Amino acid sequence: MLLINKLSMVKVIQVNVGGFDSNFSYIVTKSDSSKNAIIIDPTGNLSVIETALKLNNLTIGMQLFTHSHPDHTELMNYFISKKVPTYIPPSGLVGKSKDIEACGLKIKVLHTPGHTQESVCFIIEENIFSGDTIFVKGIGTTAYGGNDSILKETLNYLSTLNPSLKLWPGHNYGGASSSLGGALKNSHIKPSDKILEIIKKKVKKYESEQTGNQKKTFK
Repeated sequence: MLLINKLSMVKVIQVNVGGFDSNFSYIVTKSDSSKNAIIIDPTGNLSVIETALKLNNLTIGMQLFTHSHPDHTELMNYFISKKVPTYIPPSGLVGKSKDIEACGLKIKVLHTPGHTQESVCFIIEENIFSGDTIFVKGIGTTAYGGNDSILKETLNYLSTLNPSLKLWPGHNYGGASSSLGGALKNSHIKPSDKILEIIKKKVKKYESEQTGNQKKTFK
């Protein structure tokens, strides 16, 4: 299932790729006649992504990652093998930012550690791609390389941004998209012990799987 959102001069194609747990990948391009796009967190079902590209007559000009967990980076090596330039942000302090350009898009890389040390959000015009930092309802667990106090600092920083930014999360937890302000109002929602145990079991199973000689690990 694809969700296409056209805001201002940017087209956002949200791709439900399945993956580890209701993952989203994002194809973003200028809404004019551009044929090049960036892809954020390519993972999960490759054929779904390729179908979305074909339907929109697009090719990938750069891949970007919100953090290093394997459920967001599964297809990184595939696109590298296709000679797609790759941007992996380094770790940074809360709120530190850097502006980059790719495929005609101006992208703000905003450091939002907490879920993991290297977590970032990408801001492109009125859109913010949050990875696992914050979802429509809830926030990412800090159990796999994260820090609760730093994540709280990150959430406080995000509350200083424009609340009307369109939030595009890394997983469908509570919805496919919302405003940043709406998501922040739901950021207190945390999974129950039962859900955390389910996630723990899924992570263990996921880590036991092999892709070629590369072991998937959340740590």
